[in-house]
Amino acid sequence: MKTLNELFYQVILLNELSGNKSAALRFSDPDGPSGRSGWSFGLCQFDTQHNGEAIKCLVDCGFTDGEIKKIVKQIIDVKPLAARLIAHADIIEKYDTAQLSHCINSAMNAATSKGVMVTDTGAILCLADYVNQYGSIGNGFAAWMNERDAGGITAAEIQEFKLNHTKYGREHRADCVRRYNNVMKVLQGI
Repeated sequence: MKTLNELFYQVILLNELSGNKSAALRFSDPDGPSGRSGWSFGLCQFDTQHNGEAIKCLVDCGFTDGEIKKIVKQIIDVKPLAARLIAHADIIEKYDTAQLSHCINSAMNAATSKGVMVTDTGAILCLADYVNQYGSIGNGFAAWMNERDAGGITAAEIQEFKLNHTKYGREHRADCVRRYNNVMKVLQGI
């Protein structure tokens, strides 16, 4: 039987990299230079514009302050820089492992602190994916969790929240459905 961390690794691999592990070691931009996200990298797709850990990781990989500033502003050709990511795959994996654990712990702690029982592994994985995608469990989600029946929260209910109570879910319904379906595939052993 796989551990929760192993299952979540598979979920993130599918959700962030479409199952292509080698894509972790190059920069990508999911919404283009005019979008909200910056260049991202790693299994967890560390967003250089919104995630301080992304910057720390780049420093640990030997990127200069000048290179990092240009990466964040998206004013540098990142293709040649992929070699440095590849050369420091071990460092990126360390940051990914820490992020995966953080997401799972945040999901479980949020549910526990709100007195909400998470009813199944799928719910934990969906909550952890929520943390990886949004950065944390915000006040709106926490308030919604507080209103839930004491019987517990399911993966399907978390999906319902994302689709109907988040801007991203309303504007990117297909992506939310894809992410949820990937959780279900991992649970079924693909």
